[in-house]
Amino acid sequence: MRFGFFAMIPVVACMSQEPPAQLVGTWVATSPRHQGRVLEISKQHLVFGADESHSTYFTISGVGARELEGEIVYTIEYHGVGGMIRRLLLTTSGEDPAAIELENHDGTWVRKGGFTSKRKESV
Repeated sequence: MRFGFFAMIPVVACMSQEPPAQLVGTWVATSPRHQGRVLEISKQHLVFGADESHSTYFTISGVGARELEGEIVYTIEYHGVGGMIRRLLLTTSGEDPAAIELENHDGTWVRKGGFTSKRKESV
């Protein structure tokens, strides 16, 4: 999976309101640098967690996808701090990915079952 080409990829014009089913779930970082970090993707929210008791959720405003060199690149737009629109770029291989890669994060993120944060802070 590659992210070196993102500077050349225009923002996807046609966006859906929800992420596709294959992205919905909880993803855990495999990189030692991001150990313990989780990313939950639901139909309406992104939840970034430092661990199972500290996480922050954001409302998804749109999702776009395009194919690049046999991989699917997703752009998830969400409302960040102060209501500013932010983008999360991630790449998958295959229709039901076992792992994803996030832009600006080393390593892959793999599926984890059953993570439910105890405390969520809305932004």
